[in-house]
Amino acid sequence: MTDACTSRTWAEIDLDAMRHNLQIARSTGKKVMCVIKGNAHGHGAVVCGRALQACGADAFAVACLEEAVALRKGGIQKPILILGYTDPQFFEDLFRYELTQSVCGLEYAQALNHALEARGETASVHIQIDTGMSRLGLFAQGPDSWPSCAADAKKIFSLPALRVTGMYTHFAAADVPEENAYTDWQIENFKGVIGLLQEEIAQYHPVLHLSNSAGVLFHREAWFDMVRAGVMLYGFHPQNTVNGDPRLAPALTLKSHVVQVKELPAGCFVSYGKTYRTDAPTKIAVVAAGYADSYPRSLSNRGAYAVINGRKCTQIGRICMDLCMFDVTGVDTRAGDEVILYGRGGMSLEEVTNLIGTINCEVTCMLTDRVHRVYLHE
Repeated sequence: MTDACTSRTWAEIDLDAMRHNLQIARSTGKKVMCVIKGNAHGHGAVVCGRALQACGADAFAVACLEEAVALRKGGIQKPILILGYTDPQFFEDLFRYELTQSVCGLEYAQALNHALEARGETASVHIQIDTGMSRLGLFAQGPDSWPSCAADAKKIFSLPALRVTGMYTHFAAADVPEENAYTDWQIENFKGVIGLLQEEIAQYHPVLHLSNSAGVLFHREAWFDMVRAGVMLYGFHPQNTVNGDPRLAPALTLKSHVVQVKELPAGCFVSYGKTYRTDAPTKIAVVAAGYADSYPRSLSNRGAYAVINGRKCTQIGRICMDLCMFDVTGVDTRAGDEVILYGRGGMSLEEVTNLIGTINCEVTCMLTDRVHRVYLHE
């Protein structure tokens, strides 16, 4: 039996689609860092990382040490940048697993340097510059702040146990066309700091990277030495538009099975809270997926549909943790039939998430371990 046949709910992940999306990023002519944090946005970081590494990824980025170590143990040999915070008690692992740590401030860099010197070790780091996100990084918002940012960066460059191999910033609104002026201002801030670090740049040759997926697709002027491909790898449009970008190929499809088909008379309430009542005799399909399988409860009674035997069937009633219901009146349906909840052949992630007021990648990031991943073209 196939994995799909033995799973109540499963996610089919098309690795060829991810390879295709990587090639779009590579067409910039720049190095590509693949952002596979959050278990590759729910797609499975190790398997996806191996596939991307084999077809040209230059580096990877994750959120935390645990994610980076899992990739190393899973066979990823390319550089791995930890974008988030690593507690000083685990600094030794940066050396052990040959990881690159993002440093967001001078004090943190000094603590890392001290710990490494005490062990006679060194580590690669990327200096993060805050050009307008107001999150992590050395503050550089406006010309008045460039000199102090550059001064701290110079001190980090001089720390003997740190090898500064990169510098980067993160865009706040590169996916919002109305905010292009703000994105341009962020680029100007980054260039301003780099301009004050010419001696260090010439000596250490750090890789400069600004572009996230929106930067790759919409802001050629931000490509610099390397681009960071994140949501675009999975075929998600950075602007979360329903029609998306025809160049991108969605990678994930969430599927399930019909558990029971039943005929209801008019006047029956469906599921918790009595939020849906049949106004005529209705045939429903109970499906083995719920919000614990990343089929959001907030989608209940919003006009979402699943595809069953080639027909669009409207979701009805409140979505439960493990089950959901669809109106299959007039559709030849029986227990065991395959159900496409979203993805290729069904609703797009953008359609789903626009109904509930969130973004495409949030839903897949919530895929639990009980949703089996079935990899196509592995």
